[in-house]
Amino acid sequence: MKYIRIIVFALFLSLALGACRQQAGEADAEQAAAEGGEEAAVYLSPEQMDLSGIVLGQPAVREIASYVECSGVIDVPPSNIRSVHSPVTGFVQQVKHLPGEFVRRGDQLASIAHPELVRQQRSFLESAGRIAFLKADLERKKELAEVDAASKRAYEQARADYAVEEAHYNGLKAELELIGINTQGLEETRQVQQSIRLYTPVSGYLTQVNVNPGKLVEPNMLLFEIIDNSHLHLEVEVFAKDLGKLRKGQKVIATIPGTDEELHGEVHLINKAIDLEKKTANVHVHLDEEPQDLAIGTFLYARIRTDSRQVSAVPEEALVRSGGRSYVFIKDAQGFRKTEVETGQADEGFVEIKTLNLREGQQIALKGAYYINGTE
Repeated sequence: MKYIRIIVFALFLSLALGACRQQAGEADAEQAAAEGGEEAAVYLSPEQMDLSGIVLGQPAVREIASYVECSGVIDVPPSNIRSVHSPVTGFVQQVKHLPGEFVRRGDQLASIAHPELVRQQRSFLESAGRIAFLKADLERKKELAEVDAASKRAYEQARADYAVEEAHYNGLKAELELIGINTQGLEETRQVQQSIRLYTPVSGYLTQVNVNPGKLVEPNMLLFEIIDNSHLHLEVEVFAKDLGKLRKGQKVIATIPGTDEELHGEVHLINKAIDLEKKTANVHVHLDEEPQDLAIGTFLYARIRTDSRQVSAVPEEALVRSGGRSYVFIKDAQGFRKTEVETGQADEGFVEIKTLNLREGQQIALKGAYYINGTE
């Protein structure tokens, strides 16, 4: 019986001690929460700090810019895009180049043949023959009319016939020159061309080739498109709500997805017309340097710097991010304490810190925060 009493007393004693420990643990947790939720300190020796490259310091006041985020493409001005059409209906005889090739101004692209070309040149030569005869007849009748050897009516008829034929001749000449036929050479040699040649109007890259030998083409059909990429720019789309923040001359930083390359430029022109479907307007950006080996239409992301302000900021290396939260490590006598902070704008490797109250003499890890975080 005596042993039973001893066992029961021991059980009550252990339960009482466990309850006391639980209450003490809850009290410690409440105290830690009241002190701002800081975690236990991480102690590092001076040698560890030196080897890991930890740099101590305090947030600095610096200028942090605000940006408008947008997207766009590499583009060229409309004047640098040339479309080539056939001036006449005809059959394609030759195609000299392939899409993507670089062509120089004056290079032959294709040749076009059609019986109508022959008829036009024949009509021109016939008109050239008639006009020479009518001109001579007009001069002869003018001389006769001056000495009353011929009636003035005959002279006036000769002048009218010459004027009509002259108009016909000049019209045919203009048509042939418009389609690329040398009318002076045609009159001198009397040799009729069976085809005309299409040449490149500018130097650039062929982006479209819509012909092949034997194809019947008409003047309304696009045969070739050439892009002169001597002046590349960015064409970005900005949401209408952000247009009021933009000004000519603002700096622009653009990045191409999947690469580390950055393009720098400035706002040159802001389109005043808004696309009602996309709720965006185009912004024309001139580049500081022409990009190399980038195709027209390359997609990119851009940031337009709108304004700046003085804020308390730390380097990116001072922050540890986890679960959408940001932390810094404050150095005190016990070591480094991980403390949550509220961040703001980021710019050029620095991040605005909105909530960080340091006591006099306290410092934070400006570099090496991820190393400290890994030693917890």
